[in-house]
Amino acid sequence: MSRASTIDLRARLLRAAEEEIAATGPARASLRAIARRCGVSHQATAHHFVDRAGLFTALAVEGHELLRAETQEAIEATPADGGQQVAAAGAAYVEFSRRHAALFDLMFRPDLLRNDDEQLITARLAQRELMMATIGAAQQRGWGTEVPTAELAALGWASVHGLAVLQRDLVVSALYPEIDPDSILRRVVHLLDRLT
Repeated sequence: MSRASTIDLRARLLRAAEEEIAATGPARASLRAIARRCGVSHQATAHHFVDRAGLFTALAVEGHELLRAETQEAIEATPADGGQQVAAAGAAYVEFSRRHAALFDLMFRPDLLRNDDEQLITARLAQRELMMATIGAAQQRGWGTEVPTAELAALGWASVHGLAVLQRDLVVSALYPEIDPDSILRRVVHLLDRLT
């Protein structure tokens, strides 16, 4: 197998894994089904991934890198005024969970990943550093100065992650059909403003 076809198969396996997760959920997605989607044998996956956890970890790394890139883009497109860039980062997170639901489901499933994988750790820390830098910059401008940066980051993450999961599972729309989820996100940011 040529180097180009080997790289292509790795990419195809990652895309097939994402499709399989979208179809069956991360816990039920098997290497056999993923290989079948690529038209290769189950054994062919071993050239790139030792097992399902290895494949899922590589896919989760891609997800974290994509989330960071989309968050950075949203921050850069927003005026550096008060906590607006922090709000933009939160909105980007929720939007990512909508557009990349399969990746989002997998990225936060430690039971299915190799959590000690260096690339995964690096990708997770890069997102953390982006949020710490964004919040720190807002604090330099006078926003959120009364609360430690890491606390604001964790509180904001918990809020937007919870909203993303509740939206994904259709809990918000089922229990509160009269509520606009985007207005909830704006209110979360408003509450963070009040805390600061």
